[in-house]
Formats: sequence, C-alpha cells, structure tokens
Amino acid sequence: MSSGGVAAYAKPEPIARRAPCALPAMRFSDVRVAAAESSAELEAAHALVQERYRWRGYDINAGDLHAEAEARQEITFLAANRDVALGTLTLRLDGPRGLRAEGNHGHLVEGARVAGKRVCELTRLAVADGVTSRPVLAALFNLAFAAAEALHGVTDVFIEVNPRHVAFYSRILGFVAVTGETFCERVQAPSVLLHVEMSALGGRLRALARRALLPPVLLRVA
Repeated sequence: MSSGGVAAYAKPEPIARRAPCALPAMRFSDVRVAAAESSAELEAAHALVQERYRWRGYDINAGDLHAEAEARQEITFLAANRDVALGTLTLRLDGPRGLRAEGNHGHLVEGARVAGKRVCELTRLAVADGVTSRPVLAALFNLAFAAAEALHGVTDVFIEVNPRHVAFYSRILGFVAVTGETFCERVQAPSVLLHVEMSALGGRLRALARRALLPPVLLRVA
C-alpha cells in the first residue's frame, strides 16, 4: 500500500506477442517495413542501432539489446530494402521491468500509471546514412503506433531524445518536454524526456504519412 491508503499500482504483465500477420508489413518503392521476427532481422536492426549510435558518439550495451527478459516487452520494427537495413525503431510495452526511461524519470512514468494511463516507450530509433528519412520514419512510427494501440491499448507515449532533437519531435509529432536536460547513463549522453498522448500522436502520424506519400490503407492494423 502507498501512503494515504491507496493501493500501489502494479505493472502489467508483458502482453503476449501476436502472430506476425497481426502486424502487416508496409511497403513503398522497394522498401518493406515490418516487425522484425527472425534472428537475422533482429541482428540487422541491432547492428544499425550500434552503427548510428556510435557515429553520434553514444554508448550502447550490445548485451542489453539481446536480453530475453527485455525482448518480451519489446517489438522491434525494421525497414529494409532486400537485405539492407534502412531504419529501425523499437516499441517497448509496459511490464514487470518497466520502461527504460524510468532509470532517470521513474516518478513521471509511475505518476502516469497511477493516473490510470497505459504507457509505452519508443526507443532505439536509427536510420542508415544516406537514406531519405521521411518515408522510413513515417512507416516506422505508424507501425509502432498501430501495434501500441492494437496490442496494448496504450494511452501515453514516452521517448528520451538528445536535446538537439527535441524541436523535431515537438514540431512533427506533437511531443512535449516533461523534463529539463538530464544525463542518460544508458547511452552516456544528455537527454530530455518527451511525452505525448496517443490521441494526439495519431493525427500527427497520419499527416506525416500523407506527406511521405504512404498508402493510407496500410496505416492501421486490420
């Protein structure tokens, strides 16, 4: 029990992942964007994250990417042209191990839970060098949104970003900074925690997909 006689909020069990067909792939040009299911797809996504993070001077623990306990709460999306990884984004659902952002901002995430919100986190975004990023980003974020909505009934989204990226997430996706600049131990770099409600994010993502000329029929899970 917490103070005041109110029962403490219990983190939900990680939701069982549905069959791959529940998350249909998005396709444009020669690019396929889908949940990474095979070990080869997951390895390609992890390798791209490590490459791009290191290029930016971030640190990342490769062992953490492969931890089975962590993977049960995560869905990794991969954009690829045949065997070439173009972009990746991971959706972390809530569960016993919580969100990664709770390392620095546990009181904010827990406060959302106590208020009855169902939270998730977007993490490990990376786009390959030289790739036209708008359609890749639009597809990755739209699939992650559809999965969060359909698989977990998520109401609120958190993401930790470098301070220099705050303007992009605010302007394009409607995220709002809920902290000042802090230091993220996971990647050994400064970070800001951002938040947006799913209801607001959905409209922003539909607009982003239209600007990227993605087929609207693919923007939601059937």
